[in-house]
Amino acid sequence: MIGRIGGQTLDFGVYDYEVTLPGFIVPEHYRGEPWKVHTVDPFPYFPEEVGDALLAKMLRLAEPRSGVIDYDVDGRLVGNWFLEGTGGYGGTNLEHYWEGHIAIVPDALDPSQWRFSFGYFEGSARQFGIKGNSPSPRDVSVESGIVEYELTDYEYFSVEDPSRRGLHNIRSGDIIASINGDQIMGTVLVEMIDDRRLRVEAFPGMAASEIEAFTATAKIFAR
Repeated sequence: MIGRIGGQTLDFGVYDYEVTLPGFIVPEHYRGEPWKVHTVDPFPYFPEEVGDALLAKMLRLAEPRSGVIDYDVDGRLVGNWFLEGTGGYGGTNLEHYWEGHIAIVPDALDPSQWRFSFGYFEGSARQFGIKGNSPSPRDVSVESGIVEYELTDYEYFSVEDPSRRGLHNIRSGDIIASINGDQIMGTVLVEMIDDRRLRVEAFPGMAASEIEAFTATAKIFAR
């Protein structure tokens, strides 16, 4: 034991400066947290019995068990994007640096499902499911033109007992899946201008059928 912590989240990571994650296309964008691009799986660094005990408590069962943070694919929508002109991950306001971020990535616990994450959506950071879970952001490129995603809420449940919904009802060892809700929380239009620039506009509370095109408030994100 090296200490105790209670009433708050414990955040720790393991970094190997001889490793640079390949899924951050422009590592220089992460100068605000330069260690991030060197993040490695922590479990091999523990004694085997300790690593096994920790893995037994992990809700994520998909490999790699420690998850993935670098999903960028050059020329594709999938991955992290930063509001153009804000300097990448660090942003222009250290107290709210995340407000210029978006990420279109697999869910951390159920990577079969896509998530659209906004650093700023109607005043706060929000994450959504994608209605129909398609088109796959791994397939969206410049050639795709304008793509619309309807945004939904989502919920986790136990595959063994689907009546157990919400992470507070999930038991150790359960296979976790997620399901999108029926309510459309909004729609987002995306268009890859080139391989590393993206036009984005969110329309909170609106279905895709209510939207005709981008407006003058669309923003450009880059990586």
